[in-house]
Amino acid sequence: MKRILVLATSFLDDMITHPKEEGKAKQMLDQLAENSNGQIEILYRCDRKPEDPLQAEEFEDVKAVIADLEKYDRGFISEVNKSTGGSLGLISRYGIGINSVDIDAATEFGVIVANAPGCNALPTAEWTQSTIMDVAGRRVLHYNTASAGKGKEGPSRLDISGKTLGVIGTGTIGKNVVKLMKGYDVNVLAYDIYPDHQWANENNAQYSTLEDICSNADIITLHASSSEMIIGQEEIDLMKPTTILVNCARGILVDNRAVYQAVRSEKIWGYGLDEIWTEKDLPLDGLNIIVSSHVGSDSDMGKIGMQMMSAEAVIDYLSENPLKHVVNPEVLNK
Repeated sequence: MKRILVLATSFLDDMITHPKEEGKAKQMLDQLAENSNGQIEILYRCDRKPEDPLQAEEFEDVKAVIADLEKYDRGFISEVNKSTGGSLGLISRYGIGINSVDIDAATEFGVIVANAPGCNALPTAEWTQSTIMDVAGRRVLHYNTASAGKGKEGPSRLDISGKTLGVIGTGTIGKNVVKLMKGYDVNVLAYDIYPDHQWANENNAQYSTLEDICSNADIITLHASSSEMIIGQEEIDLMKPTTILVNCARGILVDNRAVYQAVRSEKIWGYGLDEIWTEKDLPLDGLNIIVSSHVGSDSDMGKIGMQMMSAEAVIDYLSENPLKHVVNPEVLNK
């Protein structure tokens, strides 16, 4: 028996605006099982919490997994991979991020890792734009006072038009953010270790240093694929009291404790984070810090792309067809 394990929490979600696309990826997997003469079984465990540690017994006879953000560390991969007595040969990430997978360990043990690049870029960019506006307008603070029957408290909101936008990471999401923000006639400073100068020339963007962006940008938004901190105390110290900082990429990119103190002491205007706030000793009440539970890509279009691309990788793998979007292609030559 070959089992496919689906752990992506939104894989079976209803579609709000695109009902015709609902369930297509599931139908593809189910059809694969139906055509296998009972040799393939699909296990949908979309209600499993990604934060719960993986157990080897969950992966008995599992050849491929559509993975959410649960951790595939070296110890787990070494236990369940097909080359050392397990069965796992493919981790198909539901999205572009691969930080939850130890790629070196997967490569060493012959496990293919695939992802779904670009499928959620525009939804994430849209969420970034809305977060910028909410932080600039102190939206949550104004909601709290108005919903309590009170009038305006605190300073007025910030203007956006004509300001300088600093984009750290100019991949597909960062470029989409620039496209969406063009209507505000912003000046664009960009930073990327692999700059796209042709794109910059076509979009009146200027590549600069990280220090220059922190010193001069009115709005700073992060879209880097790094697994290391980019904005720490040193970078925050360069920012202006009216700087808007937004991180709809990865929580690790910003020192939450440093940015908390900066907002609290009014060294910067505010912070927007698309991740759960884990600093339990740092309450957000009364501060212009907006958080959300990593929902930037949680739209119909974002989910449709992730569902289809992650399912296609599994089908190609079990059908012995060439895989697209393999993160560790060296495994294919083993």
